[in-house]
Amino acid sequence: MGESQRTPAGGEVAPEGRPTSSQRRIDVGIILNPRHAATLRAYADLVQGLRSVSAHHRSMTTSVERSGHWQAEQLTDWGADIVIILGGDGTIRAAAPVLAEAGILVFVIPTGTANVLSRHIGLGSSRQAIDHCVSTVASIIRGGTTNSVSVPVNAADLRQADGSRLRSDFISLAGIGGDARAVAHHHAAPGLAGYAWGAVRALFAANFTMRPGNAAQRPVWSVMASKAARPAGPIAVFPEARIEAETFSVLTVGPLPHPFMARCRAWAGIAAACLQGEPQTHPLMSYRSTAETTVALESPVPAQLDGDHIGDCVELRVSVGEKKLLVSAPTA
Repeated sequence: MGESQRTPAGGEVAPEGRPTSSQRRIDVGIILNPRHAATLRAYADLVQGLRSVSAHHRSMTTSVERSGHWQAEQLTDWGADIVIILGGDGTIRAAAPVLAEAGILVFVIPTGTANVLSRHIGLGSSRQAIDHCVSTVASIIRGGTTNSVSVPVNAADLRQADGSRLRSDFISLAGIGGDARAVAHHHAAPGLAGYAWGAVRALFAANFTMRPGNAAQRPVWSVMASKAARPAGPIAVFPEARIEAETFSVLTVGPLPHPFMARCRAWAGIAAACLQGEPQTHPLMSYRSTAETTVALESPVPAQLDGDHIGDCVELRVSVGEKKLLVSAPTA
């Protein structure tokens, strides 16, 4: 997981005027995405735990129109010392810029589908995350500290087919082409089944051509910039990627052959290389490390950020962010 640090709540020494006794008041903000039933169950367990350690809390739910950014602003204005996010990577992505700017300590409880950030900081389940959260908040109330990881909030700039530009932030993964096609079709079925169905369809998607000026002037299937070694499961597709790194691991896949059987053989070879822990040895998998990259296209193709389909675009530019999200993590 990389080097971590031990900090008091909010990443700063408690300001003057705070209680200095062994029992200090901690205001805990909670952002929850109610889309999944698992979120509501986890929320009930979390609130019970927070009450048991006498933590004062305020909760806010997300909606389609307000996916986490506004809630983070409200909790920051309220004076939250800590913010707990119950949801998936999309909810974290929406709230992260505000919380990073404010320097507020964040806990994540994974109740989404892929839960990439939580997996990469050592939280494999919502139960583990709740236990970590409650015990750490109890320690902070008693004047203790928490193990934390500084996660860059990265920037993405997309140019859409009509020429308009869209700027957004993301945490772990940006992609354009085949991988984004998989994300775009995942709503066909719930949960991981939807992503699996989308992935199967995307495996046979056509290559796209990058405009002259890109590093690889040839047809490709996908270009991805990742901070996560395992963005889609247990296999390390990006073995050099680190969630707290100051560079992306950029992967260009392709060009993949068009005939069905040849495409199947190509994917079988890629899968074998990944399972052996050496995806970089396959000739259709090209890696490089960079803090910024731009992919310009001849025609629009889908793009995604942290597993959310952003839309079709003709250019995607990503860069490592300067703002850092301070995330509480279990001690390694």
